[in-house]
Amino acid sequence: MSKIWTPQPIEVYRSWVDAITSEASDKLNNWETNFVNDMDERLSLLRQLTEGQADKLESIYAKYTS
Repeated sequence: MSKIWTPQPIEVYRSWVDAITSEASDKLNNWETNFVNDMDERLSLLRQLTEGQADKLESIYAKYTS
């Protein structure tokens, strides 16, 4: 049986968005910029990310931050 996905705490996603924004905002393409901005707004409303959104945000975080 496959493992059930468990989301990270909102604070973790918020830290990823903050790191992307401060370290790599000038490196993102238009789609990534819009996506990160959308996730920032969603997290500001304390709304949890979907599994797909979390995976994509983590991918951008890993790609652009140190």
